[in-house]
Amino acid sequence: MLGLLSLPTWIVHIGSIVEWGLAMVLFYRVGQKLNNRMLMLMPWAMVPYLISGFFAIWYHLTLDTLQWLSDAQSYLTLMGSCAFGIWAFFLIRSLPATGVNEAKGGTQTHV
Repeated sequence: MLGLLSLPTWIVHIGSIVEWGLAMVLFYRVGQKLNNRMLMLMPWAMVPYLISGFFAIWYHLTLDTLQWLSDAQSYLTLMGSCAFGIWAFFLIRSLPATGVNEAKGGTQTHV
C-alpha cells in the first residue's frame, strides 16, 4: 500500500488534499457570509490544484508506473496557476480605486 513513499509522506500528501478541500469550502462560506462574489469564486480557481493533488496520489499508488499521471498532474498545476492569476486579475479590478481624487479637489482616498 505504501509503495515507494514513507508513511509520513503519505500523511502529508493526503493531509494536503484534505486541507485544500477544507480551504475551498471555507473561502466559499466566508464569501457567502460577506456577500463577496470574488471570495465565492476563488474555490473554482483552486479546483485544478485539488485535482492535481489527486493525480499525484494516484501516481504514487500505481508505484510511479503511469507516467501520464505525472504529466497530467504537471499540466493541472500549470492550469491552477493560470486560474489563480486570472482570479487575482479580476479581484484587483473589483477593488475600489485609491489615490488622488481629482473630482473632489485632490483629496486622498484610501481603501
